[in-house]
Amino acid sequence: LSSQCIMQPKPKKMRISVNGQLQKGVVPKDVVLYIISQLTAAGATGYFVEFAGDVFENMTMEGRMTVCNMSIEMGARGGMVAPDETTFNYIQGREKAPKGEAWDKALAYWKTLKTDAGASFDKEYQFDAANIEPMITYGTNPGMGIGISQNIPTAEAIGSGQASFDKSMAYMGFQQGEAMMGKKVDYVFVGSCTNGRIEDFRAFASVVKGRKKADHVTAWIVPGSHIVEAQIREEGIYDILTEAGFQLRQPGCSACLAMNDDKIPAGKYAVSTSNRNFEGRQGPGARTLLASPLVAAAAAVTGVVTDPRELLV
Repeated sequence: LSSQCIMQPKPKKMRISVNGQLQKGVVPKDVVLYIISQLTAAGATGYFVEFAGDVFENMTMEGRMTVCNMSIEMGARGGMVAPDETTFNYIQGREKAPKGEAWDKALAYWKTLKTDAGASFDKEYQFDAANIEPMITYGTNPGMGIGISQNIPTAEAIGSGQASFDKSMAYMGFQQGEAMMGKKVDYVFVGSCTNGRIEDFRAFASVVKGRKKADHVTAWIVPGSHIVEAQIREEGIYDILTEAGFQLRQPGCSACLAMNDDKIPAGKYAVSTSNRNFEGRQGPGARTLLASPLVAAAAAVTGVVTDPRELLV
């Protein structure tokens, strides 16, 4: 208390590389949910993670932010993607960015902030992008995720932790071994610090354009900031959402953590683009299915868990 400091050990180093070509309909949220499903929600505890490889190098800054935002959901102290031209182009010209000679000096320094060739890590993982499909969670932590076309695993397949697995299934009202596709959805939430950026709403609009929201679905579409809200209106996304039966709400945290009145009622299912699906996270008794904006959009217009690839042109 007297020093205002908390003692922290230096985190270990982890590198997660994903290379190859992503499938149609697979976006950054799917990539990170896949990684967490492979490592578990505690798989990176004590580490700081560098995300590397073709997939992250080709991602937009918004996509990289989504991935790094979710690092904590596998226990990591933090996550990063090495700065490159995508980073520099994103920063240049912004209000708080250096200008003129100060920009040149900063840029020269930033270009040195790449991991040295041959650097050693305490742990490394390699994944093939071709193995990733649109993801959805079925349980009560972010590591309990599967490809949308897959079935919920059995207790035998899970191995250890069977008691917590059974508890999670009871809370969610699911049965081991059953499919996620076709399950009824009551609420859809698009927003939060994980997926409340302009690119997320562009993706959502690409699916709902020309369609209508399912009558029984309550949808909360919440920009992450007032700047994003302004972009949604400027780009015509607001008109697409309105025509499809959606309402744009005020920027903020909203249903991510059951903020204000934005709570999912007990026993109801919500496809959510936020980052956590713990018991009661979105309201007492709420059942959260974490997913990408594309999966959320597909659920919003069909009323059930749907593979977004079926709706993409």
